[in-house]
Amino acid sequence: MARDITIPSLGVAMENALVVVWLKQEGDQVEADEPVVEIETDKSTMELVAPVSGQLGPHLYAEGALVAVGVAVAAVYPADSDPPAPADGGHAPEGLDHPTVNAPAAGVEPGAPRHRSATARTPHRASPRARRLAESQRGAPAATPAPAIPMPVRGGRFRELIAARVSESWQSTPHFSVVRDIEVEQLRAELDRLKAAGHALTITDLLLRAHALALAAEFDAVAASDLGLAVASEHGVMIPVVRNVLGRALDDLAAARQAAVGRGRAGRLAPDDLDLPSSTLSNLGTLAIDAFTGIIAVGQTSLVTVGRIKRVPCVIGDEIVAREMLTATINADHRVLDGADAARILVAFAAQLENPTLVVKEGSLVD
Repeated sequence: MARDITIPSLGVAMENALVVVWLKQEGDQVEADEPVVEIETDKSTMELVAPVSGQLGPHLYAEGALVAVGVAVAAVYPADSDPPAPADGGHAPEGLDHPTVNAPAAGVEPGAPRHRSATARTPHRASPRARRLAESQRGAPAATPAPAIPMPVRGGRFRELIAARVSESWQSTPHFSVVRDIEVEQLRAELDRLKAAGHALTITDLLLRAHALALAAEFDAVAASDLGLAVASEHGVMIPVVRNVLGRALDDLAAARQAAVGRGRAGRLAPDDLDLPSSTLSNLGTLAIDAFTGIIAVGQTSLVTVGRIKRVPCVIGDEIVAREMLTATINADHRVLDGADAARILVAFAAQLENPTLVVKEGSLVD
């Protein structure tokens, strides 16, 4: 019995995906979980895999086709079966109204990396808003489009998509920010001690744990389990997800964070990354930024932004002493959190960082 390979639903805002390149050809033998086709959503590029082992049937959509969520792009047939012949050279079946782009994956050698330059194909450049507007003009039901917002030229389609999502969030989410300076003298000392003991941890790993503990204490323990992590990529900001932040040992958390950063920098998020949790951490401290605010991702309720650690004069009692400090900001959705709620979360976050033994105690170093 054949098993379909369909465009997955990766979020309430996703309506379709672009077929970028077929990694397996019609009639090829494939193994279960082997990548078959690469698609591009409004958030990232990802691969669809074979659901079972067998023989790949016809390509139902050509490279460059825009395919709706839930629609099959191919099927895997039993290895000893006789799959149907390709229809119209593998292009979209007649009667389906999905625009295609004449865009072969030029210049990709067998065995070469699958990440292609912008010249390798002609990308689909319409933003989600523009595509909805085009559908409404063809008679399909669509929401009233938002006012036109000039899109920046740099970065092409991904930059346009990021601009559209940022504009949507800024227009629909009532943002406010609460700021706090946090002493991290003990945190730095604890991190140095752990590194000397052979643990491959970074400041971001401890920030993630403290963020989750603060959310669990002052907001929602379930919501605190998973956190987004803002990662800079050549396409713009990506938000891979670190799952089970509170349930992992710190060494395991560091490995999960490193894997998330790798996915984000490559612009190749996994399907699990596209189901965003309630909050994200963004750390620009490595770029020598003192403090900053940010825009909450659509569907999230908060964003914690952290600047660099710097040594500054502090008044302690009647003395002026040097201490290592950082500035943290919680950017919150006022529909969900009031100022006092955000303040309590940030105070709890600071308490964890100022007493790092709490962070380490709550997450044993190894399983």
